[in-house]
Amino acid sequence: MLDEKALAITPEDEGTERVFAVETRTGHGVRRVRHARHVVLAIGYYDHPNRLDVPGEDLPFVHHYYGEPHPHYRQRVIIVGGGNSAAESALEMCRAGAHVTLVHRGPELKSTVKYWVRPDIENRIKEGSIAARFNTVVTEIRPTAVLVHSAGSPAGATDVELPCDAVYLLTGYRADSAFIQQAGVRLDERDAPAHDPETFETDVPGLFVAGGAIAGADTGTVFIENGRFHGEKIVQVIASRLARR
Repeated sequence: MLDEKALAITPEDEGTERVFAVETRTGHGVRRVRHARHVVLAIGYYDHPNRLDVPGEDLPFVHHYYGEPHPHYRQRVIIVGGGNSAAESALEMCRAGAHVTLVHRGPELKSTVKYWVRPDIENRIKEGSIAARFNTVVTEIRPTAVLVHSAGSPAGATDVELPCDAVYLLTGYRADSAFIQQAGVRLDERDAPAHDPETFETDVPGLFVAGGAIAGADTGTVFIENGRFHGEKIVQVIASRLARR
């Protein structure tokens, strides 16, 4: 069902069988409960951005999601992050005429950057089309500038002010771990749900996870190119069980 938010998944015993009560709410506020023997959590992780929790993060020109580059033609744009989202948006905005500065806390781009994206972004940085500040963190966002601190700065040094017209905090996202845990699934120290890597069934029998929801905080390990095969395997497992019934 479209335009319907899942609120809770509650395991229930129905005679000798385990079923799940799935409570939902429609866009018009109607609440429903449906029952199922098997449930697949393919909830992704984009609803929950990793916040920096710095002053100014909620200013109107600060974004946790990237849409399109053209509104930023000839604007000074600061992108915070060192993964795929940061790299791909930096390339797009650069080619659309924006003046892009990439700020990343690590010494280089993340190892999870896609192999076909990495040469492009690295070459643009090398030639100066995209400015890059590595080993650097954002300390504050102001209406016209971002304050950053470099790991190589001497003790007591004043933060550097980078003038900007827009800021994109593309520092990653994570699945709704509280929702998964509420269903009875155990999470590890990185918020990844306990599951069988062959069947994608969690430690709650009949409850499966697919796609980015399996990764916890390490979302860079699952993307379209490898996560799209999870569903096929899960369907095979469920179908085989139903056939035995």
